Amino acid sequence: MAEKIAGYTSEMCQQAMIDELTELFRGMTFGGQESPKPLQIFKQFLPIQTTDDDEADTNDSPYPCIIVIESSGEQDNEHDPQLVLLQLVICCYDRGIDRQGYVDTVNVKETIMQHFKRKPIFGGAFEVSYPRKWELSDDDADYYYWGIVNLICKTPNGLKNEEVEALI
Repeated sequence: MAEKIAGYTSEMCQQAMIDELTELFRGMTFGGQESPKPLQIFKQFLPIQTTDDDEADTNDSPYPCIIVIESSGEQDNEHDPQLVLLQLVICCYDRGIDRQGYVDTVNVKETIMQHFKRKPIFGGAFEVSYPRKWELSDDDADYYYWGIVNLICKTPNGLKNEEVEALI
């Protein structure tokens, strides 16, 4: 039988980030394949494509989107919080021949960066700490513009060493 999970987990942090971003981008639209559309937010991976490529240039496409990836973590000792690296992979879409579609990606990135500067606590328990890094892709992927925001999030350490506690 699996042991019951106590305290906060990295997956809870990931889900809280998804909830935060969903609320942050509510009501906003970005360039879509057929018309402006809301940003979709996915957990860990893009959904597996179940149809043929006919949807690639329709608003049924998953783009624009953010993929919230739980990438890695560390905890230096039993007293410190677990640090979770969440990678927010941004992809926007624009068919313009002037190749200015990256601007939507930059705007999504800036919205995220400015939001967590003003409100670093999310999900009632997690905190975005520093450093906060971002990067834009310079790959030549026609119509698709990629960026990434790396956020190190503190996950509260609510657990105690039960062996030590039993001795006290």
